[in-house]
Amino acid sequence: MVALFTVAVHTSGCGDQGGAPAPSAAISDEQRAAALLDPGALLPSRAETVALADAVAIASARAGAPAQAASLAELAGDLRVRLFRLDHAATDAREAMELYGAAATAFRASSEPAGVERACQADRRRALLAGELARDAAVAYRELYLVSRRYAALAAPAPSGGAPPSRSPCLGAIAVALAQAAAYRPSGDALRALEHEGHRVEGIALALATGTVPGSSAAPASAASAAPVQVTSEGAARDLVVAPRAPAAPPGAVKITGIERHGSDKGARVVVALSAPTTFEVGTLPADEAAGKDARVFVDIAGATSRGVAREIEVGGVLRRVRVGVQPKGTRVVLDLAADLYRRIFYLPDPFRIVIDVSTRPPVRDDEGRPGGEREVRRVAIDPGHGGNDTGAVGPTGLKEKDVTLDVAHRVAPLLARELKIETLLTRDSDVYVPLELRTARANAFHADLFVSIHCNASDNGRARGVQTFSLAASRDPESTSAALAARENAARAGRAGQGAGPGDPGARLEVEAILSNLNVGDMAARSRHFAELLQRASLASLAPRYPDTKDQGVKGAGFFVLAGADMPAALFETAFISNPEDEARLATADFRQKMADAIVNAIRAYREGK
Repeated sequence: MVALFTVAVHTSGCGDQGGAPAPSAAISDEQRAAALLDPGALLPSRAETVALADAVAIASARAGAPAQAASLAELAGDLRVRLFRLDHAATDAREAMELYGAAATAFRASSEPAGVERACQADRRRALLAGELARDAAVAYRELYLVSRRYAALAAPAPSGGAPPSRSPCLGAIAVALAQAAAYRPSGDALRALEHEGHRVEGIALALATGTVPGSSAAPASAASAAPVQVTSEGAARDLVVAPRAPAAPPGAVKITGIERHGSDKGARVVVALSAPTTFEVGTLPADEAAGKDARVFVDIAGATSRGVAREIEVGGVLRRVRVGVQPKGTRVVLDLAADLYRRIFYLPDPFRIVIDVSTRPPVRDDEGRPGGEREVRRVAIDPGHGGNDTGAVGPTGLKEKDVTLDVAHRVAPLLARELKIETLLTRDSDVYVPLELRTARANAFHADLFVSIHCNASDNGRARGVQTFSLAASRDPESTSAALAARENAARAGRAGQGAGPGDPGARLEVEAILSNLNVGDMAARSRHFAELLQRASLASLAPRYPDTKDQGVKGAGFFVLAGADMPAALFETAFISNPEDEARLATADFRQKMADAIVNAIRAYREGK
């Protein structure tokens, strides 16, 4: 049965190497990749083929149109599959699955008539490849079943009184494959669990298609999670607003529970914490010198009360003060600014907070055109994960993630200053708790050119090993280990346990993904992904001589709150699995930690040099 699935996943370019001449160097990366999918094309070296696939993947991330991004991701995935056919390296299969998932997401978002069908085909390839990689037809059956449920929900309904729509070729092919694989269909509790998951997948697919996030069947969803986000911008990207689109009033009482603020002479962040989700509207007012009034940005929060909150909070720097006032239908929070600044306002759903960023620097800068391909990197923010009463993951012998991350950060900072003459900010310099929102705020206020958040990975079974790097992106599979890791890290907020929908709630995950995808304006997503790839490569190169068995867990995208709102390329670096006894033993040594620090410095050097 595995052989059956293997045949089905073959792409047009999945054949043996032949004697066709290599494509001309003058053609584009996309053309070269397409030419190499010809069964008779002679592949160049593995390193060159991987670099070409990565170049096409980066072009996909930078593409403006969803259809173009999807086609490029699919092309890069096909090239990775051809490599997998030749030497069966698991890394190629995993990368291809990620790329097919990205292609499916982009095809669904595109406006082209065949978008859903092409998305289904990309997801079908991903499902078949998952079974082949696992060498288990039962895995392929499960993945194909879920794909069929997803796209059956997205199929166009028949017009009233008209003929039913034609059968999707993709769903037809999946139906045939499932029928042929009937022997691998689960039974009993496993079948009921799979059918339950199918219902959930259908609900999520319908929610994304109709613009609603599914809530509990027992009670109506909250005002914020019952509807999609809306994104507005004004005046040459001066304002970026990501807000929940919902009825004008929340279903119950909402209270402002606190206002956190961080200001400097270059930027500021204000976080308004609320007891429940609600909607809000944003407005701005220019400075009025005649009346002695500063430039202002204000947020009107529907149905919110502010009893017990100070009416005026002095801050300093570009943010003079924060003022709170009662409105007929809620509460207005006003930021008095020293100048007309760039503004970005978004929300985080779990627990519900409104985040207001102001900066003297535009959210996206053009630093790609310096001579020799160099990039400007003068300041770097290093974020040692966790701290204080938030220990992070703890290893089998008691090694704490918070201690490892701080030690690595303390090794990175002097190296950057001494070797690269780069100014460094540590978001925490001792064993203290720093909220996730404040970490990014400090990096923004520092006007950092790069942001690195250092962590130790963990798995439930303790067997996983290796290094992994993340950039901010929607998880391509809401049930993936990447999504679970992001949910665990996002839930690590001291004093807030039990609030909100919880990290495992699919509605909350969908909402987070929608928010985060809209914060990656311009080509920031591509820059962050590229920096994450440099971090991953540098870590493997640094560890190879002393630890040649280090497992490459790859570069992934996930919705980490600590990266949300960063106005510079940002990556989250998982040094090793502290939950694994062997990795934990290495993390406890100065040698391993120094090699991790060296890797971070080398990646920053490579990024600055334009590599």
